[in-house]
Order: sequence, then structure tokens, then C-alpha cells
Amino acid sequence: MPLHMASSAVLPSVVLFGTFIMLWNVVTFLPGLALLVRRLHDGNFSSWLVFLRLVPFLGGIALLVLALQPSNPKGHRFDLRAGTASDAS
Repeated sequence: MPLHMASSAVLPSVVLFGTFIMLWNVVTFLPGLALLVRRLHDGNFSSWLVFLRLVPFLGGIALLVLALQPSNPKGHRFDLRAGTASDAS
């Protein structure tokens, strides 16, 4: 079987798989981002640290380290709505 015929037979499955992966990334991007922001807040870190993702390689490692930090009770400040008093505990 010539090479050009074999590659054309594989092409539809590659396109289908690529489409599935692209759709999966689009669907899970915002929930994953929201989960990361909530985890950063739980550790008492600013959600602006999510932009560390833009730093190649090291940014992902830094976010992984931050996300694995234990919860910090001071992170409760991110749960308060504007204009409400904080709990004195």
C-alpha cells in the first residue's frame, strides 16, 4: 500500500481525535480556571497569581506548588462579600 493512501485512511480518525481534544479543552478551561482561583484563595493567595501560567514551564510548577499548600484560615477574607463585616473568631 503506498504511503499516501495509508495516511489518507488515518486522517479522519486524527481529525476526529483532534476535534475531541480541542472541544474538551474549550469545555474544561473555565471550570479549571475557577477551581484554581478558589484553591489559591483557600491558601490565602491572590487570584492574580493565576497569570503565572503564562510563564513557560516554571509558571506551571509554581502554581502546582501553590495549589498544594495547606489551607490557610486567613483565606476566608476572599469569601466575604463587599460591604459585609468579617467574622471575629
